[in-house]
Amino acid sequence: MFSRTSMFDNTPRSGPKAIVSEYAVTGNDAGKGTLVAALAEAAFLVGLEKNSDVVEMASCAPLFVNDNDRKWSPDAIVFNSWQHYGCPNYWMLHFFKDSSGATFHPTTMQVSNYDQMVASAITWQSPKDKSTYLKIKVVNFGSKAVDLNITVTGLESGIKSSGSKKTVLTSGAPLDENSFEQPEKVAPVLSPVADAKQQMGVSVSPYSLTSFDLLLEPSKHSAI
Repeated sequence: MFSRTSMFDNTPRSGPKAIVSEYAVTGNDAGKGTLVAALAEAAFLVGLEKNSDVVEMASCAPLFVNDNDRKWSPDAIVFNSWQHYGCPNYWMLHFFKDSSGATFHPTTMQVSNYDQMVASAITWQSPKDKSTYLKIKVVNFGSKAVDLNITVTGLESGIKSSGSKKTVLTSGAPLDENSFEQPEKVAPVLSPVADAKQQMGVSVSPYSLTSFDLLLEPSKHSAI
C-alpha cells in the first residue's frame, strides 16, 4: 500500500474521474488494526490528495465491526454492546479531515538514501475562527528518525511565529494496536510549534504520521 502512493500520478487528466470505493491494508502486518497498516494507508491517501483533480472520492473498508462478530480485519472502529475504540487508521483519518475544500500545494522531498517518506501540503481555513493554516503532512514509513529542513515559498501570506501546532501519530512498535483495555495506545499527540517560520528544522519520528499546522498571517484581502 505504501508503494501505491504514486498510483494515480500518470492518470490522464482528460479522462473520467476515479472513485476509490474501498481501500484497506490486510494480512499479517495489519492484524486487527496496527500502526504500520495505518501509516501505509496514510501514504496512499497522500497520493490521492496529490491527485485530487482525478480522484474525487475515497472510503476505507470497512468502517465498523462488532467485536463479537468479526468477519473482516482491520476496521476503523470496534465496538461491543457497551464500549468502543478507534483503531490507528481511524485516528489517521483525522489528519485528512481538513483536505476537502482545501488548496493543494506542490511539495518536494529530498532525503538522501531513504525512500520511506512521503509528504503533502494544503492550506485550509478553520471553521471556528476563520484562521488559515498551512498543513504539511509527513509519513515516515521506516525505522529511522529523520531531521528535515522545511522551506515554504510562494504563499501570499507569511507564517506567524506563534499559534502553530504539531500532531504526531506513532507508538513504541509498528505492530502496536488499540484495544478495549488500551483504546488510545496509538493515538495522535498534539503539541505547540515554537517560533514557526518559513524556514525551520523539524524532526520526524520513525514509523509516524506527522502534521505541522502552521498558522498564516491574515490575508490583506480578508474580510473583517
